[in-house]
Amino acid sequence: MRFIFAALLTVSLIPVAGVISASDASAQATCRQKCNDTEQACLKRTSNKSQCGGRAKTCLAKCK
Repeated sequence: MRFIFAALLTVSLIPVAGVISASDASAQATCRQKCNDTEQACLKRTSNKSQCGGRAKTCLAKCK
């Protein structure tokens, strides 16, 4: 009986885990897009690839 309960519990948690990871992936994609947009705005404003790239790299490191 315990085995059946454990199996049912495991199967019931699989969709929840899928939803969480899909949500995390969406949040990461949104974060990456924000960093890219910020970098592009910086490049348009300053034309300084080194400065803007460094900021983008720092921003992207936070997208986890």
